[in-house]
Amino acid sequence: MCLSSVYRKEEEENVFLCKNIARVIPGKGEVVCIDLLGNRTRIPGEILDIDLMDNIILIRGLDQ
Repeated sequence: MCLSSVYRKEEEENVFLCKNIARVIPGKGEVVCIDLLGNRTRIPGEILDIDLMDNIILIRGLDQ
């Protein structure tokens, strides 16, 4: 099983948002991340990058 961590892209460094993400649902102006236990996290923004080798999902905020 391959679980990922989600970060928001910032100018200086990426900010950790959530971990153990098993499913990602992109939507209009938001990304819904569902973890291993089924908990949903709604993040305003859009997917910037998905790195499956390092298990990282990078989100760009709406204000960027």
